Amino acid sequence: MSSAGVINDLQDRASGRVGLDRVVELSQRHLGVDAVFITELAGGGEICRAAAGDAASFDIVVNHRTARQTTYSRRLLAGEIPSVVPDAGADRRVAELAADTPIGCFIGVPLHLSDGTLYGALCGLSHSPAPGLDERDVRFMSTLGELVVEDLDERRRQEQLRSDLLGLIEGQEVEVAYQPIIDLRSHECLGLEALARFPEPYTRPDRTLAAAQSFGLRVELERLAVSEAWRIIPLLGRRQFLALNLAPDALVELARRANVRDDVPLSQVVVEVTEHSVVDCYEVLHRELEPLRKRGLRIAVDDAGAGYASLRHVLELRPDFIKVDRSLIHGIADDRARRVAVGAFMSLARDLGSMVIGEGVERQADLSAVRALGLHAVQGFLLGRPTTNRERLARFLAPKGSRQADPSARKRSALLRRRRPVNV
Repeated sequence: MSSAGVINDLQDRASGRVGLDRVVELSQRHLGVDAVFITELAGGGEICRAAAGDAASFDIVVNHRTARQTTYSRRLLAGEIPSVVPDAGADRRVAELAADTPIGCFIGVPLHLSDGTLYGALCGLSHSPAPGLDERDVRFMSTLGELVVEDLDERRRQEQLRSDLLGLIEGQEVEVAYQPIIDLRSHECLGLEALARFPEPYTRPDRTLAAAQSFGLRVELERLAVSEAWRIIPLLGRRQFLALNLAPDALVELARRANVRDDVPLSQVVVEVTEHSVVDCYEVLHRELEPLRKRGLRIAVDDAGAGYASLRHVLELRPDFIKVDRSLIHGIADDRARRVAVGAFMSLARDLGSMVIGEGVERQADLSAVRALGLHAVQGFLLGRPTTNRERLARFLAPKGSRQADPSARKRSALLRRRRPVNV
């Protein structure tokens, strides 16, 4: 395929970004060299980010870091050798490099990020000389280098994000806010849901955890949040609980750790498995949780009704609590379909012996509606926003009689006492 054909092929297949793997694959095929690779300058060394052909014969391994200061790519980027060396054995400028791995020819071009920062190089190597390599091939590689700028930007951004998340975990930079869960009959606070809060620029906890998941760091980040949330337990009353949000894989891992400890007050812990989470194997989850549930651990299915996994989670986990998602609760007073859907969860909960908690209660009308439907408890801004203030939390957790002097407590009690009939 001609140079123009290769470039057109890349552009036709591109969807936003071209892809480093595609570039090295087509480069290697077009140039006819033994291997083509992309290297990134990092911390005084180099990391291979993509490779095609017989890269292993040159000791090139993707995502492997080398600290060597004398490589073809480093010489190229330092301006010490030209972009093409057709016969390395006959070129004094690279004579000492041949001692490590015999190389017959080299071709390479620098790679830059969109802001002009030097990223690394796109290089090709062969064990035998290649007298046919010339400046036309260099221009071809330069054009390919321009096509992967967006990929390089994204890769650098991802590497920075991973480094930042590792720093966040190592520095234990997590704060926990707590939101009360209120019993609709007694008006007492049943417990607190722990909500992780991260420093700037991590403004959205869900996105931060999703990013950590992509780097295999979510379990450690959730472990950190759990460790911080644990500090509130001494403030809880004997029958109050701490609710923790955990993805299934983090739940399995942390359950294994808890199973070897007998000092964890599991009777005051509720683990919320989000409706959005995919459980790969319920059998493994049951096996790890069974001894903990015997010691008092309770399970909640969070965000019930928000997506496809609600009923499967509820049926498989047989939770102690079903937390109905705010998408069903907000506006329920004005929407019969929402009331019917929540009524279905109530019916299922009765068969399972579960309690139903309505999330996202922000309007008095919706509070009256969920009470009329028979929900057991509620959670939402109307009754209490998430807070890190320990004094405010202590007022939430105090027995009903001792809270009456608190104006905000009186207001919450008044809201809970109001009744408004709602037709199902």
